[in-house]
Amino acid sequence: MCSFVKFVIDKQKFFELIIFKVRSCERYRYLVASQMRAMISFEINKKDLMDLTKVYVRNLPGAFFVGTSPLLKPFMKKLECMLPPDGAGKGDNYIPSALQSHISEIHANESSIIVKGYDKEVEICRDELTAMMHVKYPSTEHQRLNLPGLLFLQSSPSIQVVCTIKLRSEHKLRIPDGRRTLRYIFHMGIVSIDAKQEFIRIGFDANRLPKKSDGSGALE
Repeated sequence: MCSFVKFVIDKQKFFELIIFKVRSCERYRYLVASQMRAMISFEINKKDLMDLTKVYVRNLPGAFFVGTSPLLKPFMKKLECMLPPDGAGKGDNYIPSALQSHISEIHANESSIIVKGYDKEVEICRDELTAMMHVKYPSTEHQRLNLPGLLFLQSSPSIQVVCTIKLRSEHKLRIPDGRRTLRYIFHMGIVSIDAKQEFIRIGFDANRLPKKSDGSGALE
């Protein structure tokens, strides 16, 4: 009788172990799938902009200097060296508009922004921005600063519209409406930008956004 009871218990533990392993595998596959969905890379070209917004952009890298993010504004003097001599000394408000036609490439990640002209190159490092912010706003959480996101926020409205459309239609993310919400999503989620004459490649990480109460992604 004891042997039979032991056999039943051991068999029950065996099935419990199998079920546990199956569920663990399912959770692992879910996490991997979620991670793959969260890490997104997509491209925007001139045809996308024309088809989706009816806007023609002559120089794609230059479209990232349509506006000026307040946090990147202190670096305008550093970027002024990329302008021809007759464009120097006209003030910080003039520099972004002049840069639009003098930039050939942009490469941005969480460590730096590299802006290339036709014969010059300027790098803006995250450490520079952090040090500057620490002096001006000592209580701010500087680790939350995201250089690609800040750069994207000063891009042309047409690029932001196309980015939103592609995230919704091609990657099935539930991007909400509302200007402030979109700015937050772009600032937090965009982790890389590579802009050339032919296309813009954007890296987006949905895992950087807060999770829902059930643990799922905010944009799922």
